Amino acid sequence: MIGPIKLYLSDFYIRRVSVSALALNIILFLFLLIFIRQSDVPIVLHYNVDWGVDYLSEVKSVFILPLVGLFILLFNNLLAIRLWSRSAILSYFLASTALVCQIFLALAGIALYIINS
Repeated sequence: MIGPIKLYLSDFYIRRVSVSALALNIILFLFLLIFIRQSDVPIVLHYNVDWGVDYLSEVKSVFILPLVGLFILLFNNLLAIRLWSRSAILSYFLASTALVCQIFLALAGIALYIINS
């Protein structure tokens, strides 16, 4: 299994996109850890324009965002490694999709910070 991983990571685009997605996930985790105040008071986790606040929960629930992002990153990269020998285009698509998901999760984390500050 190490052979396909080395071959997959030898591609410059794949390596750059995967490292960027992982870095964005780590930055999101650290951002939430530093800027969301740890307390016993529930925080807003979802805000709807029509109804206002519609989901409150504990502060630790905010860390679901980076956890979901890490799951998407791992799943897409594992699937891309398996598909690399058959179709490099699909691997590029999966790696790029993981990065786009990380960007949207980072935007959601910033929105949670703004709503709760």
